[in-house]
Amino acid sequence: RLFTYLNGHSIQEHRYKEKLTVQGNFFPMPSTAFIQDTRTRLTVLGAEPHGVASLESGWIEVVLDRRSMFDDHRGLGQGLSDNIPTPATLRVLLERRTGHVNDGKYVVEFPSLTSYLAQQSLMNPTFMASKDLGHGRKGTNSAQLMRAMSCDEELVNLRYVDDATSLMITRKLGFTCNIPSTCQSIQYKDSRELFIRPVMVKPHPMSPFHDNDDQQVNNSKPPKPMQFTTSYVTFLPNNEIKEK
Repeated sequence: RLFTYLNGHSIQEHRYKEKLTVQGNFFPMPSTAFIQDTRTRLTVLGAEPHGVASLESGWIEVVLDRRSMFDDHRGLGQGLSDNIPTPATLRVLLERRTGHVNDGKYVVEFPSLTSYLAQQSLMNPTFMASKDLGHGRKGTNSAQLMRAMSCDEELVNLRYVDDATSLMITRKLGFTCNIPSTCQSIQYKDSRELFIRPVMVKPHPMSPFHDNDDQQVNNSKPPKPMQFTTSYVTFLPNNEIKEK
């Protein structure tokens, strides 16, 4: 069985079908694909989208490039012969599965927490921007905006609204419990505790174009796995701390 990310949010299972051609058994790999048995999982992580297939048991094949003089009837509508060099960054993760393993006919799988963290380092690398002061010197002062989040939470976006307000979108990760992780900081944090400066947090619908004045702040109830949370974050002056 081959599992791939469907849309960066959920996992889809694929099975090899002999009646299809070779290209019919290849599937999109936006970022993650893995195969597994009852004891081991082999995960391939990519910083760029690729095609992936499992044509044999214990076999996972990733397409880095392809050429075709004719249309393969997979949606392109023409042959492909104008290839150019493109970067491809991949990581391979081998993990041991423990506990009760369900490998029945219908299986719902999730990535491991370790693969989530490895994938984030590939797709969202840290870049440091500094100002050139001349004579080869560069400034090193920085202002930290947020504290570290829990390992099972992801900052999807922190969007500018105005000079004092941003729209924050976070996601609670859904990960398998059959693969142990070395991360120990799995603890829900109040949204206001994530920021260095004092802030006022107001929950908001997913669309920033609608307001919901009836929705009240409930920071004591953590989100469920795979749930998105959207909030307006208003940055307050350092000498003004408000709680709502």
